[in-house]
Amino acid sequence: MWKKKLKQRKRVREKYLLPKLYKLGYQIDQIKFDQKQLVTKGRRKIHITADVVVYIEGKAAIVIAVRSGAEELTDHIKVQTLSYARLLENPAPIIILTNGLEEEIYNIYQEQELTFIPKQEKLCRLIENKGQLSDDLRKEALDNVFTSISLWDVTKHKSAYYTKSMRPYESNSKGDAFNNSLFHNFNYKPNIVTANDSVSIRVSSYRNLVDKIYVYYTSDGSLPQGKKGQVETGDKIELSYKYTEAAPKESKMIDWWEGKIPAHSNGKRIRYIIEGYDSQGQQSYYAENGAEIGEAQRFSYLVQDFKAPDWAKNAIVYQIMIDRFCDGNPSNNYDLSYEATGYQGGDLQGIINKLNYIKSLGATVVWLSPVYEGEGYHGYHITNFLKVDPHFGDEEVLQTLIDEAHKLDLKVILDFVPNHTSHQHPFFLTAQGDDESPYYDWYNFFEWPNDYEKFCGVPQLPTLNTDNKEVRHSIIYEQALHWLCDYGADGLRLDYAYGLSHDFWTEFRKVIKSNKEDAYIFGEVWESPGKIKKFEGELDGCLDFSLVWSFRELFIYGSKQVSEFISDLNYLNNYYDSEFIINRFLDNHDMDRFLWEANGDKEKLKLAATCQFTLAGAQYIYYGTEVGLSQQEPCSDDNTGRIVFDNSRDFMLWGDEQDKELYDFYQRLCTIRNENDVLAIGQRKDLVIDDEAQVWVYIKYNEQSEILVFLNLSAKKRKINVDLSGFDKANKKQVIDLLTATEYQIVNGRLQFQLKPHQKLILA
Repeated sequence: MWKKKLKQRKRVREKYLLPKLYKLGYQIDQIKFDQKQLVTKGRRKIHITADVVVYIEGKAAIVIAVRSGAEELTDHIKVQTLSYARLLENPAPIIILTNGLEEEIYNIYQEQELTFIPKQEKLCRLIENKGQLSDDLRKEALDNVFTSISLWDVTKHKSAYYTKSMRPYESNSKGDAFNNSLFHNFNYKPNIVTANDSVSIRVSSYRNLVDKIYVYYTSDGSLPQGKKGQVETGDKIELSYKYTEAAPKESKMIDWWEGKIPAHSNGKRIRYIIEGYDSQGQQSYYAENGAEIGEAQRFSYLVQDFKAPDWAKNAIVYQIMIDRFCDGNPSNNYDLSYEATGYQGGDLQGIINKLNYIKSLGATVVWLSPVYEGEGYHGYHITNFLKVDPHFGDEEVLQTLIDEAHKLDLKVILDFVPNHTSHQHPFFLTAQGDDESPYYDWYNFFEWPNDYEKFCGVPQLPTLNTDNKEVRHSIIYEQALHWLCDYGADGLRLDYAYGLSHDFWTEFRKVIKSNKEDAYIFGEVWESPGKIKKFEGELDGCLDFSLVWSFRELFIYGSKQVSEFISDLNYLNNYYDSEFIINRFLDNHDMDRFLWEANGDKEKLKLAATCQFTLAGAQYIYYGTEVGLSQQEPCSDDNTGRIVFDNSRDFMLWGDEQDKELYDFYQRLCTIRNENDVLAIGQRKDLVIDDEAQVWVYIKYNEQSEILVFLNLSAKKRKINVDLSGFDKANKKQVIDLLTATEYQIVNGRLQFQLKPHQKLILA
């Protein structure tokens, strides 16, 4: 649907907006498209985007947000455009919102609505006579742009790059329901469907837009079809009107409808589309298209006893960028530049040579960056999904790596990229060269051959059309099953899982689990918990891009209190299904390294890692973190607005370059976790939460075991007095720190001693 909107916006811009600007005296060389600005607040950085900016004498004069005719000019669009205009070094005095049918024009100083777009000569005078923008308006603009990175609405929190609210996205939230003519967004219950469940489907529609809503569904994997209440393929239910809701601050109303798809047996994949029908006007609308015509969006869910692989629940995963880890075979060293963005010589043989190192560290799983033939050292610009990149080795070496890892009882996860290809992939080149090619529909062309859907707007990464049946078959059957079943990989980390539809992921899970039930499939979803939760029942888990920033706020910046971190942690632990694995990490290849952000303070890293390894979920170590690997430059470039993730991917430290003491600490953490299941699957009770002293004490427990964790985040000594009443530990005489083997005495069911600055203890 959004592709259609982009195309419509382009039409509005070219057919409506630009001719109007030319008539008002503005010249083509004064108009710039897709403008981006990097704004910094604390350690957080954000790109603010405007569709069009008009410049006069090199200074921004008008900032324009272009929508399509079907899109409303909402207050949100207005606020974001105002913020952009006000945050420019020389604020642009005018903003315009337009969808080709209507337009709104504002003076940014008074936020006063104007009747007409000013002519160029008038705007020149306005620029010459404008005063300074008040500090209050600049502050308001920053506050509107930077939402809190905490789960809670707390200001002044800092973290690099993260700009979205972590509050859960509610699928029936007013902001979305009130701005879509027919709105569903996978709003069904229960979230994970079993054979005993009839499934409640909820849909909203603009008030009195339709008088009937039908759900057409199938249970055999085919596409449901129907219109105006008549079934063409599958079955149907009719939703019932329930109530009308009014928007709190706007003169908008919506109707809510609900109905139930009957229960189905395990293994069934239910696919459905939703039609709203105005029987008087004989018009149909499809969720979520918001338009009268167009292909209906596909929704689906699986009926199953949802279960993730047991081996992944307590995993310690070691993440490797192949090119940056170890050079084991000099014969494949070509194209080397040793620059951050170029090849540096790491390969699969190098990883084979270091498997004993990874095993000795205590990791149980190795996660490899993409192995596939492509253009970039990182592996994400793929030209052949079925071959190993010769920079890294070949298929035989990969098979040897997997076999040797298995001999050491190490699992192997491959990074899998289902969303896009390189622009040099033969299929894309064929599609660009011939719009009658069978591969034309493998991609989404807006205007063939050079205007196409791109991953993150990157021209080198055309997005695959995963609604295409042949594309799906290739990704799932020819690629995913190939690496999992033919080569014996144990799991797939799914790159940019959020970019593919839930209908794709239900099919993906059904096929993968039918062929390799114990395969671990988990997603990269840089979104809020509410959006991650929608992957329950489809994926086994997701990387926790929520708590990673809270870790940094608490242990690096000190901008979050212990109690706030605990609130975030408790929220996330209670939010997801118990079988949905939360994958926790301190840093990875798409952000500044933890040590870089901590200015090399390894005590902060040790505190954070101690906390990480004593919490629930699979735990991840980004290669080199365990030996003090940091980086030379930040990932953000304040001059260009680019984010250069390559800067956090320096070559692995070996030999005397390694911090042996830090390695020993990480090795001990891994051993403790591997030997004490209670840390991963036990309950947690907080015994001391002291924001002022910056002390946190908690106990992890189950029927078999109890382990105490002490964290002193302050640079001062802290007296501690912990009551162990209600736990078996209260009846013991002493406990031993598993990190240092130091003994602590228990007297009358209490632990009383002095914590050293930045001390961490794991007492058993």
